[in-house]
Amino acid sequence: MASMSGGCLCGKVRYTVRSEPVICAVCHCRDCQRFTGSAFVSAMRVPVDAVSVRGELKTVEVVGSSGQVIRRHFCPNCGSSIFGEPYRPGMINVMAGTLDDPSVFVPTAEVFCDHAFSWLHDGSERPHLPRAFG
Repeated sequence: MASMSGGCLCGKVRYTVRSEPVICAVCHCRDCQRFTGSAFVSAMRVPVDAVSVRGELKTVEVVGSSGQVIRRHFCPNCGSSIFGEPYRPGMINVMAGTLDDPSVFVPTAEVFCDHAFSWLHDGSERPHLPRAFG
């Protein structure tokens, strides 16, 4: 993979990643749920020095479910969650939903599954619709 690019909802933040992901994972921790406003985060971990960013990011530091400080980077204009900077020096997590081509994200692991919403893996057959309800 030569490079990946992506950005926020409003387009004021753009980034390029020039690295293969170290890992692609789905995280169910409460911190990731709050950061995304969703049931989980889909992210790929890459070396921080392989990422270039155009535009301004807002950063907050939080204590994650791991008990470690995590930096969360998002667009100050539209609020899109862009990066999570874990307690692993030199690494950064790119939020897969912000990729221009999200098909490059294929999760190889799920973490903090003890925090997963119960309906995610309940075995039910929910409808899978190509578009929203009428």
